[in-house]
Amino acid sequence: MLIKVTNRCGMGCSHCLENSTPAGEHMTEETFDKAMEFTRRVEGRAWALGLPPMVLVSGGECTEHPDIVKFIEALVAWGVRPMLLTNGMWLANKELRASLLRPEWKQLLFQVTNDPRFYPRAPERVQDPRVVYVDSLSVFVALGRGRRKIMGDVPMRKAPASFNLRSITRSLGSIESAIIKLRARAALGSAGHCTPSITHEGWVMAGESRHCARIGTVDSTNEELTRALLEMGECDNCGLEARLDAQHRQAIGLTATTLTDETVAR
Repeated sequence: MLIKVTNRCGMGCSHCLENSTPAGEHMTEETFDKAMEFTRRVEGRAWALGLPPMVLVSGGECTEHPDIVKFIEALVAWGVRPMLLTNGMWLANKELRASLLRPEWKQLLFQVTNDPRFYPRAPERVQDPRVVYVDSLSVFVALGRGRRKIMGDVPMRKAPASFNLRSITRSLGSIESAIIKLRARAALGSAGHCTPSITHEGWVMAGESRHCARIGTVDSTNEELTRALLEMGECDNCGLEARLDAQHRQAIGLTATTLTDETVAR
């Protein structure tokens, strides 16, 4: 599960798929608690089968949330493996760094992404096996401010951010079964942890961005989420559904269509 605990970020990067700003709002503690319970319910069958109980924590910039340490403490006590997706600016804050890089939190992971082509500032470098630096973006999602960004040689994703969750749910008949398959892929090294995602307001999104299609809230049942995915229809917020071939469109319940010069140029 991907939990977006805030939409605040001081970077203001031009490619941000969340449209995060320094004035972005934070997730409340009540919503975070509901997000945890939602995650337990939706991911429960996958974890019972022995798949890694990992929860991704992001934003915005998740470390700008004033309760981020409290949230991580709750996740660790809950027995899951949190992975923070971050720009790494917090590494310059000695107090926050000491609070998050606790020696006893061996299961905690940090993915620090900061491609110098797009990020205005670089993070500090630390020698800690829990901190992994990603210095080059490998794919571009045309959402948020990124929808207007020219990314140079970074390729655009060829399918919608929600494609895997939608197609597998349609094939297997339930979001729980789809999540089992996605998490099994993730355990083998493929992408599979980022969907569905939860926004700071408590919306459940079909993809990894708050600009994807809403399929429910943290109070929704698995049956309600499954029905929403099956009935999603045309979304194309990311501008990529129109690029799918007929077979892939049918896999997410859309009718076949012929690409035009106009749709390809979008």
